[in-house]
Amino acid sequence: MTNYELRKTSGPLPNSSIAPAVIDELTRTGCDARGDRLSRALFATDASIYQIIPDGVVYPRSIGDVQATVRACAKHDVPLTARGAGTGLAGGCVNRGIILDCSRYMNRIVSIDPASRTAIVEPGVVLDDLNAAAASYGLQFAPDVATSSRATIGGMIANNSCGAHSVMYGRTVDYVLALEVVLADGSCAAWGGGIANSEWRIAKEENALTVRCEELLRRAMRDDAGEIAARFPKVMRRNGGYALDRLREADGRINVETIICGSEGTLAIVAGAVLRLVPLPQHKGLVVAHFADLLESLAATPAALAHNPAAVELLDKTILDAARHHPAQMRRPWLVEGDPRGLLIIELYDDDVAVLHNRLRDVVADLKEHGMGYAWPMLLDAAQQSALWDIRKSGLGLLMSRPGQRHAYDFVEDTAVEPARLRDYIARFMRVLDEEGVTEASYYAHASVGCLHVKPVLNLRQSGDVQKMHRIADRISSLALEFGGTMTGEHGDGILRSCWLEKMYGPRIVDAFRRIKTAFDPQGIFNPGKIVDPLPMLENLRFDAGESPAQSDPHPSPLPRRERDATTLDFSLYGGMSGLAEMCSGVGQCRQKLVGAMCPSYMATGDEQHTTRGRANALRMALSDRGLIDGLADPVLDEVMDLCLSCKACKTECPTGVDMAKLKAEWQFQRNRRRGTPLRSRLIAATPTLAAWGCRTAPLSNWAAQSKPARWLMDAFLEIDRRVPPPKFARQTFRQWFEEHRNNVAVGHSEIRNPNSAFPRVVYFADTWTNYFTPQVGIAAVRVLEALGYEVIVPPTVCCGRPAISKGMLDEAKRLAERNAAILAPYAEAGVPLVGTEPSCILTFADEFPQLVRTDAARRIAERAIMIETLLAQHSDIPQASGLRSQALLYHAHCHQKALVGAGDAMKVLCAVFGDAAQEIGSGCCGMAGSFGHEREHYDVAKAIGEERLFPAVRDRGDAAIAVSGFSCRHQIEHHTGAPARHLVEYLASAFEASATRSAQGPV
Repeated sequence: MTNYELRKTSGPLPNSSIAPAVIDELTRTGCDARGDRLSRALFATDASIYQIIPDGVVYPRSIGDVQATVRACAKHDVPLTARGAGTGLAGGCVNRGIILDCSRYMNRIVSIDPASRTAIVEPGVVLDDLNAAAASYGLQFAPDVATSSRATIGGMIANNSCGAHSVMYGRTVDYVLALEVVLADGSCAAWGGGIANSEWRIAKEENALTVRCEELLRRAMRDDAGEIAARFPKVMRRNGGYALDRLREADGRINVETIICGSEGTLAIVAGAVLRLVPLPQHKGLVVAHFADLLESLAATPAALAHNPAAVELLDKTILDAARHHPAQMRRPWLVEGDPRGLLIIELYDDDVAVLHNRLRDVVADLKEHGMGYAWPMLLDAAQQSALWDIRKSGLGLLMSRPGQRHAYDFVEDTAVEPARLRDYIARFMRVLDEEGVTEASYYAHASVGCLHVKPVLNLRQSGDVQKMHRIADRISSLALEFGGTMTGEHGDGILRSCWLEKMYGPRIVDAFRRIKTAFDPQGIFNPGKIVDPLPMLENLRFDAGESPAQSDPHPSPLPRRERDATTLDFSLYGGMSGLAEMCSGVGQCRQKLVGAMCPSYMATGDEQHTTRGRANALRMALSDRGLIDGLADPVLDEVMDLCLSCKACKTECPTGVDMAKLKAEWQFQRNRRRGTPLRSRLIAATPTLAAWGCRTAPLSNWAAQSKPARWLMDAFLEIDRRVPPPKFARQTFRQWFEEHRNNVAVGHSEIRNPNSAFPRVVYFADTWTNYFTPQVGIAAVRVLEALGYEVIVPPTVCCGRPAISKGMLDEAKRLAERNAAILAPYAEAGVPLVGTEPSCILTFADEFPQLVRTDAARRIAERAIMIETLLAQHSDIPQASGLRSQALLYHAHCHQKALVGAGDAMKVLCAVFGDAAQEIGSGCCGMAGSFGHEREHYDVAKAIGEERLFPAVRDRGDAAIAVSGFSCRHQIEHHTGAPARHLVEYLASAFEASATRSAQGPV
């Protein structure tokens, strides 16, 4: 053990007296080193049950920065722990001292050589990024962890990660050809063979430390050979301790790189890797076997393995039930028949699609013949396969999505036995849980390799359940040993399992581990307390026994407790704001970049504080008495919340559904109550009033607002960026047009006004942006609705409150909501739909409205509130624009739309009208987010967000037209790309009119 104290984390934790010296020393040399409270708080947790507040964080830009950090930590005897994406389940990357995060800067794919099928990468490269680059050569890095959208190669090497297809492809170690590492004295070493690429940056340095390490490993191979053979489990998924069973020597070279894999950063810091790539599979197919009994599904695993599958994965009823109610999963095709207790996903690969079909049919026939299962659908469609795999990948997050204090926790989730013994092993496992009084548990697995993730449901804020957790882990370690298995199948030992290593491997092997650790890391600075001299399993838990969100006092705060508890938005389902923040499991899906819209600011900055996880962790600490953040009044929350765009993507894309937009709005509201609401925020919330005056005085108001002096003044005094032109006021508002139109309709079609007529009624919500800035959108909506036979009603509603909500002015939003509730209640009571064309506005009725006005009438209004596309998608008689449009139509959906209802209805309507000409842009957020992109301090980030995927797609559109839903999206696209964009309903109205004209003209 290092003399740097490792003790239980509880209460306020000041910086150590030594670590700031490391931060200062590194900062002077140009390193990005941080010792502030926020950075320390954000890196105190990962996806495990543990929390240890570090003393600083370093983001190295180069191997030189890594060396400097190692030398500084060695000089001051401060622990150093390397961290990838922080998705570990065993607490492997939480520690005192310095956290080294390579993911922000050291994330280059140095080269890909398709001839040799190799890649050279830095440790911060994300697996999906590597595979996206390799796919252009028809190659992939085979280990496919469920967290592939954010897992880094360095983290995968540290844990020797596997994945669903390990039965075919094996583990990370099987694809590591060579490693470049920084040793405990700051020197560099390279281990591995077959390196022919000139871009591999250094040759192996023969120094005293490398020689000592290699000699120690040779001695262990020789002296402990018998014990290694006897004690290491024979299952493929074994990752406990240091992999002495993998050591080999040939031609005078010992394969040290294989023992670095799985060492969790306790021996060396990985700074680069040469990886082996493999060809992508040509064709994939699934058999989804349904079972009425979980043990029956496990018993069927050997039969599935007889068909040489690429994967056999188990999902249990708990995960399936969670997926059924998760907003994102509900919008995908549901492929499960009945209510199975177990689902086996059996995947086959083949180069010949006909052969693949026959093999899939053989699997089904075999299972049927042996009476295994009750349904066996075959999936050959890529989208259906992806939907099912997404449930599997989201398993952990889905399990953590239940509100409250009882959760399915990871502490015995990584055991592995021979697949043939899996059924009997789990039967015994279930007996242990039953004897311990655990009534709920989730089971999902890499059944093909006998690695089953069992997650008992406990409440770790209760001391009885904490002790129960330890007893269960003790008993399961004995059970795994009895079955010839392991406690650590893939997720690392960390804090969670290091304490069981001596029981699993015996004192002699553990003594060998200790000698290896000492040889590589004489001072014990690399990730201490893991594998060797482990930290106790029950210390450093994220929650203290006896702690409860309901009891946690967000102190210090100048507000009386009763005022803080009475939130304006409704958090009752979660037991308060803290309960919602604590639902963050730490799996880090908010760090993904290639897909989805979460989290836009992280995609632009790569900084952990701009993830949903970072914000949730900061709020969790603020709402407890345990961390570095002193309640909701702490100024550091301003920093962590500043770049949250309130896009709501986290509400559905986060597997646990952490709604950061809701949390931010409530936090802003309480901040405004303490400090007062800033002038800029008040003006933004007053947009409806200001816009009304702007329209009355147009075009003079437009000339004034667009002038350089006015934009300069707005920039200087309100920090409204002068580079963004303000939107132009309409000379005639939509409501003015509609009043004239209604009179004309009433004269020409009086039956439409008759409530007894056959025309169905629909309420159109005239939002601020449509009414005052883009009345043509509302006009197009009315034309489309009337063309489909609706009587359109536009009642005298007021602003939905979205601008006020975005600035935390919830009292103003509530006042507006109450006025709208009084106006709209009769229509909702009569069952009349409430439709809108501005997603952020109409979806405010569906989301925040019933929280601000907690009445039955408000809930009925929320149920009736839909986007116009949803109403149109219900029509089978939409006019087709066949022959009217030859150019492509590219569609970008608003973030709130993507999050709350999806773009499916919009694309259904567009495809019905325009056919294959309509395509959705695979974009994230545009970056505008209401006023965000107008604000000077946010302009560059807003632009960077759009540049991630949306702007390049728009620039590469060719002659395609751009369709959007959101007012701010259109404004952002036009400003940064110069491409004109129109609301999708405008294109629909044009198509409807053209179709009507063609019909009137008759056949040519």
